[in-house]
Amino acid sequence: MLSNLVYLLPVIFVVLGGMVALAAEPFFDDENKHKVLPWVSAFFIVLGVVALYYAKTETLLNLYAMDPIRRVLCMAILLCAFLGISGLQWTLGREKFKGGEAYGLMLLATSGALLMTQAIDFVALFIAMELTSFPIYALVGIRRKDVNANEGVFKYFVSGAVFSAIFLYGVSLIYGATGSTHFCGHVLSGREAIYGVGMLFVIAGLLFKAGAAPLHFWVADVYTGASVAVTGFMAAVVKVGALAALGTVWISVLVTRSGAEAVWNLAEKVTIANPSKPLFYVVLIVALLSMVIGAFSGLAQKSVRRILAFSAVMNAGFIVIGLLLPNYLGKGEIQMGPMFYFLITYAIASAGALTGIAYMSGREDHKENLDELQGAGRRRPFVALGVAVCLASLAGLPPVAGFLAKFALFTEAFNADLGWLAAVGFGLSLVAAVYYLRIAYVLFAPKKDEGESKCCCGEGKCCGQFEATYVYLLRFAVAVAAISLLVISVRPALALIG
Repeated sequence: MLSNLVYLLPVIFVVLGGMVALAAEPFFDDENKHKVLPWVSAFFIVLGVVALYYAKTETLLNLYAMDPIRRVLCMAILLCAFLGISGLQWTLGREKFKGGEAYGLMLLATSGALLMTQAIDFVALFIAMELTSFPIYALVGIRRKDVNANEGVFKYFVSGAVFSAIFLYGVSLIYGATGSTHFCGHVLSGREAIYGVGMLFVIAGLLFKAGAAPLHFWVADVYTGASVAVTGFMAAVVKVGALAALGTVWISVLVTRSGAEAVWNLAEKVTIANPSKPLFYVVLIVALLSMVIGAFSGLAQKSVRRILAFSAVMNAGFIVIGLLLPNYLGKGEIQMGPMFYFLITYAIASAGALTGIAYMSGREDHKENLDELQGAGRRRPFVALGVAVCLASLAGLPPVAGFLAKFALFTEAFNADLGWLAAVGFGLSLVAAVYYLRIAYVLFAPKKDEGESKCCCGEGKCCGQFEATYVYLLRFAVAVAAISLLVISVRPALALIG
């Protein structure tokens, strides 16, 4: 058992980092909190990354599992958490925020997302979901005097509580139908309907966390209320945890319905008998609604946070297509390598883009709309170039990983006799590319009023010393994100399993 605990070391290191940051915070003065605590947090994230190399393909007490796909997903979560910490340092340091508890909260939320990715038991998954959610409630509302932040955290907390209750009620029904909280419990005779309703509630709870339509109603307001750095963290880390859990639950539903042996290794191809057509149509509806709403709603937005909020909805639609691949309805075959490759590239690109935008968005993110960001990339070309790479990946342009992710997903869909769905997805991805490329164009376009030059703090005075203090971690993190997207495009085997 002690040897199995090795694969929980990444979670242990991240939790330990969060506790150290929270415990050390009162002992630093307000100025030094944002100089020291982000580096402490980043150190523990690096320890978590190193520990992943020693994780084996095993289970722990039938509660958590580790396999090659989960290892890569955890790596992506840790990279996005590193981006979130760096963006948070810049944001809070620029605003001279007096508290430093945000770094510890972000690490605790990260640990919850890691556990969501590894969970194979509903109780373990629920605890991980709540460990992720509660710190994020505080992070969204960290600007206590901001009306948008207060509105966003209220909506997120209330709707999150409702869907947590729905999820938990679904778990209780599943327990009543199977006598177990394990994902792959055997349904007792005569209780198939109870199991089906319970699983529907569980999937609804996970789709809410993932921000997929029609349960996306909270996304735009919450992303707008949070700081840009926190928005990037939510768009990446929470989505990876939720969709990884959804993938595991999806396999467990299919295995349980067909009466096959339990499967927990996401890297394996699963073949089931008598695939369910109702489940097929549920996935199709979620995918189509998410893609259509996300693509067209984003076109009308001026705020980068709202644009990438609807981008998150649309990409959730793309990702759930992977639940039907390589040929769910025809041969009953499921292998989710393309789905998780797409998820990884989306998460890194989204977190990298928003972290870079946080660097250029001014005090309290008042300059994160397209009009006021115009020309910002010319003043900070290094970070803006990294943002452009991330946006190119989101748009699906070669040679960045987002192109290969969409190519692999749509090709598999064509091979699964879902050519019409792939064509719709491709067309909507072209629509969405308009607003990604519009952001990149705005960053490097000539500023409208060249006579007025303001610094990053928006106060019209030099702040070069300020930049030197807080920007090193952010620049490095955005560069790592951009390079990662290029590397996994050239070497997809590093992130694509199967």
